[in-house]
Amino acid sequence: MRLRSLPVLLMIFPVFAGEINSGGLDERYYYRLTNSCLGDDYSLDTGPDGLNAPMMAKSGNSTGQYWKFTFHDGYYRLTNVFLGADLSLDTYSNGANAPFMAQSGTETGQRWHITRLGDGYVRLTNDYLGTARSLDTHSDSAHAPFMGQTSTASGQYWKLTKLARIN
Repeated sequence: MRLRSLPVLLMIFPVFAGEINSGGLDERYYYRLTNSCLGDDYSLDTGPDGLNAPMMAKSGNSTGQYWKFTFHDGYYRLTNVFLGADLSLDTYSNGANAPFMAQSGTETGQRWHITRLGDGYVRLTNDYLGTARSLDTHSDSAHAPFMGQTSTASGQYWKLTKLARIN
């Protein structure tokens, strides 16, 4: 079965209160990441420009929107179909701690935790920044992802939608 022939949204993954552990996500599937701020119209993606920067793009059948969550030692590594397993979602160590795609390794910025928030949403934090900063999106027209101070901001409420099964 080819990705381009699959329906974009197959099933919504239900989530409840508490951190999702090794039994929480089905690692046999890819997931779409949308948030409450932008709704289902925009998904976390990676730019095709060679920089591969994380961005929010119109939801579609882009392989950069097919995210794989791989559980290991209490955290998840996030990779996508477009870039493959060699590049993982990470955060820079500078003051802004912007998300970027880095060579997969043991860096603490690549160790993501998923905390259930209720109503089908989760919060994404990593070991490098701890629970004080969460993946968020700007509300301007670019909707760029960033690591914001953890709050009740709607950009920090992520929905994981189960997509295609990993072969």
